[in-house]
Amino acid sequence: MAIKYGVSLSLLVIQIVLFSSHHFAKADNEIGKPLITTTCSHTEFPDVCISTLESDPRSSSADLTNLSRIALELAITEANETKAEAFKLVNNAGSYESWGIRLACYDGFNSSVYQLEESLQYFDQLKYNESNRIVDLFNGGLNYCINLGVVELTTRITFLRKFTTDIVAILHLLF
Repeated sequence: MAIKYGVSLSLLVIQIVLFSSHHFAKADNEIGKPLITTTCSHTEFPDVCISTLESDPRSSSADLTNLSRIALELAITEANETKAEAFKLVNNAGSYESWGIRLACYDGFNSSVYQLEESLQYFDQLKYNESNRIVDLFNGGLNYCINLGVVELTTRITFLRKFTTDIVAILHLLF
């Protein structure tokens, strides 16, 4: 009786391995919209992931590695645009207290964006795990400006938090 269950368990394990291998092999061959849909289905915010990646025409012919790089580039672009908005808020502060809070937000965000840009260098060196770690750290620091009370950046930061959460999941598919 033990042999029967042992054989059944072995067959089950073999079936799972074969199914998993087939699933990932298929994803490796996908490009464009099917790849975006498959990849984003592994993320926490698939709608944000899909709409953001589909907004870049390069995604239509990208494999998983290039799609991951495009996602990083899009996040860096959005982070730089948010940094520019934070700088405008510093310049338009109505009081010294407001100026100080907004400057702290800008300074913190500025150094975080630099780190996010470094993640792309690690990505290009095929150090996906390190790139992933840096994106995750960036994501963790995104609430800093909101916690300071700079509510004007809430929409942008919320988008960045969602998209960089998705990027962490996407990068994880590479290692």
